[in-house]
Amino acid sequence: MYKVVRLFKDIDGIIYKPGDIYEGDASEKRLHTLSTTENAYNEVFIEKVEQNKEYPKHIGGGYYELSNGDKVQGKKKAIEAEQTLKSGE
Repeated sequence: MYKVVRLFKDIDGIIYKPGDIYEGDASEKRLHTLSTTENAYNEVFIEKVEQNKEYPKHIGGGYYELSNGDKVQGKKKAIEAEQTLKSGE
């Protein structure tokens, strides 16, 4: 995911403002152009945002999703299962 850090109008005509999430052309070349100063304006327009997901993640109805995609009922059981996943047991 990339966050806009400088106002710009994308090649498809969409105007992005600082704080927006960039949803345009996600090709490696386009992302490189916008995230470095290697463009006609010598400006950085977007920056990569690392998504830090915490698990287990509550998904409703007493169920939790683990980092491997499994779903477990009960918070305590989910926490124990996630710890097992992280320890590699």
